[in-house]
Amino acid sequence: MSEVHVHGVTHAAERAAIEEAGARAVVHGELAAVVGDAAPDTRAADLARRHWKVLEAIAATATVLPVRFGTVMAGDAAVADELLAPDHDALRARLERFEGTVQLTVKGTYDEAALMRSIVEGSPEIARLRGRVRGLSEAAGHFDRIRLGEMVAGAVEQARQQDAARLLEHLDAHAIDRRVEPATGTDGAVNAAFLVERDRTAAFGRALDAAAKELAGRVELRVIGPLPPYSFASEEAAAWA
Repeated sequence: MSEVHVHGVTHAAERAAIEEAGARAVVHGELAAVVGDAAPDTRAADLARRHWKVLEAIAATATVLPVRFGTVMAGDAAVADELLAPDHDALRARLERFEGTVQLTVKGTYDEAALMRSIVEGSPEIARLRGRVRGLSEAAGHFDRIRLGEMVAGAVEQARQQDAARLLEHLDAHAIDRRVEPATGTDGAVNAAFLVERDRTAAFGRALDAAAKELAGRVELRVIGPLPPYSFASEEAAAWA
């Protein structure tokens, strides 16, 4: 058989969920690897989309350990003999650790105008320096503008930390675990992944709604998921997503 892409590992009993996601199950013992046939002419971007789509379709109803995108093996026999068989019990234990959970990723984006307004209103020193440089030429105000930029950057970082802390206060009680990543871009407010019991996702959503109301007009929040435990499974083995 030709090479196969390995998407993840789940319980052997989840064959129906795997097939509904458009993939195949390679079963060994109590485990099933989620695989798809490798098509050499397929673009990497299309392969990546299929990888995430398959995993997220399975995660909607079943527990699945994601394997890092781009993991290719020689065929179904290699998947069974080299991936599932040697680590069968350890993989089963990892599945049990994540049983009944999903990842919900929360991203927050600032309204930059509202953020800057709050920073200027909250710092008389920044307000004074901002007013001062407006009346100076580029050359005359060079060092003041550098100083202003540093002060604003510091105030933005402080605001990020404070807003993230407020968000986590709302959500931590509804999650088993969380991972906070640096927010990206000048308008990034928060980027956090939460490991949530599947039957508590509604309560998590209500807490997120409460946080969104508290941060309204300043930060726009969105949730991505339910997802496989990408941010949590990856800490345990280098081969995982």
